[in-house]
Amino acid sequence: MKNQYCAECGDAMQGWGRTTTGKERYRCPRCGTSRIIHRPDTHLRHDHDRLVAWLTGVESKEDVAQRYGVTRRALSKEFRRFFRQNPNGPDPKNLTAKLLIVDAKFIHGDELCALIAVDEHDRIFWQFASDECYGTWYGFLVRFAPPDIVVADGHKGMSRFVKRHWPHTAFQRCHFHMVSLVIHYLSRNPKEQAGRDILELAYQLKHIATKEEREHWRMLHRIWEKQYEKVFAEKTPSGEYAHRKLRSVRGIVRRALPDLFTYLDFPRCPNTTNLVEGWVNTALAEGLRRHRGLRLRQKKTLVSVILSHLRREKPTRKFP
Repeated sequence: MKNQYCAECGDAMQGWGRTTTGKERYRCPRCGTSRIIHRPDTHLRHDHDRLVAWLTGVESKEDVAQRYGVTRRALSKEFRRFFRQNPNGPDPKNLTAKLLIVDAKFIHGDELCALIAVDEHDRIFWQFASDECYGTWYGFLVRFAPPDIVVADGHKGMSRFVKRHWPHTAFQRCHFHMVSLVIHYLSRNPKEQAGRDILELAYQLKHIATKEEREHWRMLHRIWEKQYEKVFAEKTPSGEYAHRKLRSVRGIVRRALPDLFTYLDFPRCPNTTNLVEGWVNTALAEGLRRHRGLRLRQKKTLVSVILSHLRREKPTRKFP
């Protein structure tokens, strides 16, 4: 540290031990004045370290306060400055990614969500938004350079952005979300045989590893549509379609079909968003559960701290 000078006589001060709290004390040899040096940057860094220890750990605020030798009230007062800030994720302006796995996580009901992207090096980027739509996805993804491939759940706003603004970027529809959509409309035990057959086809998606198996699956899907043509066309006496949920599933699969097997053209590319769902979103859900009761602004700080310090010990894949 540079020399410290006395405010009374201007002479250089010398080290004079430490205070009872461990802070370094300085004394002027001419006038005998002693003082400690206050460094706002160091104080701010220590406060931030305490905030991170509380938000990312399993200790309560009382435990953290006791560990650092302060009261719980003093700790809460130190944290207020960070909760007043508007945290943002890292800027991907100069990032060149080959793979992006994107997803959204709602963190405060339907009022606030975090748009999340993870690249092939497990770097996490995020941006807060009021909802998940084309406009918010545009504001987030437009900052990235076009990657080789995007893996996502197929949200209309996000997929529309990729097709409009990244025409040379391949798109992979998440298989897990496809199965979840089929179950959402038909349940796990559909009453109609047509529903049971399409659910079985959806379950088979995870086993497709070659282009030959892809063609076989597509053939089975065409057979399914042809076999139950009359079922899809059935109507009630009032003129409405009798099996509207089955028709909805048929439309969902039709629209997703061009993007279901893109991963076969990109070695080691995932066919699900499980990296974000099982790693990032799980960490956020655990943090929000542990610190339930926080206000919206405080939750933004919590999410930013968790995502900033989230690291994987051992990546499970390499791309390409």
